[in-house]
Amino acid sequence: MLRAGIELERNRGDLIGAMIRDGGKAITEADSEVSEAVDFANYYARSLDLGEAVADCRSEPLGVVVITPPWNFPCAIPCGGMLAALMAGNTVILKPAPEATLVGWQMINTLWQAGIPRTVLQFLPTPDNEIGQALVTDPRVGGVILTGSRATALMFEGWQPEMRLFAETSGKNSLIVTGMADHDQAIKDLVRSAFGHNGQKCSAASLGILEAEVYDNPDFRRQLADAAASLHVGSAWELASKVTPLTQEPGENLRRALTRLDEGEEWLLAPQMVDGNPRLWSPGIKLGVRPGSFFHQTECFGPVLGLLRAESLPVAVELANAHPLWSDRGHSQPGRPRGALLARTYPGG
Repeated sequence: MLRAGIELERNRGDLIGAMIRDGGKAITEADSEVSEAVDFANYYARSLDLGEAVADCRSEPLGVVVITPPWNFPCAIPCGGMLAALMAGNTVILKPAPEATLVGWQMINTLWQAGIPRTVLQFLPTPDNEIGQALVTDPRVGGVILTGSRATALMFEGWQPEMRLFAETSGKNSLIVTGMADHDQAIKDLVRSAFGHNGQKCSAASLGILEAEVYDNPDFRRQLADAAASLHVGSAWELASKVTPLTQEPGENLRRALTRLDEGEEWLLAPQMVDGNPRLWSPGIKLGVRPGSFFHQTECFGPVLGLLRAESLPVAVELANAHPLWSDRGHSQPGRPRGALLARTYPGG
């Protein structure tokens, strides 16, 4: 397993190139993802050292484990799932996302080069149709590790209710900015989180929930718009590019978010299609997003940030918690008293 980390590091350039080719991932984003995969290899290589902590437990492998990763993190997430399952004594089948088959092939070859036998770790690209369904529901499969949408997890469960399914699903995530926050740091965090990998990740701050004194501050708005507008939009092969083509053309929800305003909303920064490419959009920022509105409640998965106004910190927390699906949360709030309030009422990863 330690050799796997070494080989992943050695093949960093090829893995980065595959992520750029398959998903249009910016070089800096792809580079960080390879580092995460290396960290997984080193972590799981040492994970058996934790055995004494669970000395009274009996561990048994599941047998065959199928890994079904997402297209937005096609290297780190499947690598973590595969190595964890292997360390637990299972055999593994990687079914890469159809949009990221090259990344999966490059990674699986890297792990084979590290000495993991092909009989233990196998590669099976399939479409997301009845063939993929047959794979994950095969009675010889002991477990499935899924990272994807909630709808996909429910679909798997519907296919086979008794499936040993380990699922991490996406959500609509937010960052709260309070009146005591450092404005420069808050803007940096909002822009990086909302538009990193073009907002195509479950940890993206799709919602900025601002206390009234921040929301109403014209300087904060101007600086936020300027920061987002300054991001270089272009090909993933350009080192300067921070916003690159989407992996897929916008679906119905994202297209609506990019092109329509609901009641009370206005553009602080209007997104634009760039060079006639339907997958390449400049960042967009919406003002006046209302509680319960389409953008407040819908995961759009793209380069759009919506701003909500909150009269107080408790109201901001209520707005964040009003969405049923979330996986990551953030806040820009120095100081213990209000920080303690957030810790109690604003859970997140």
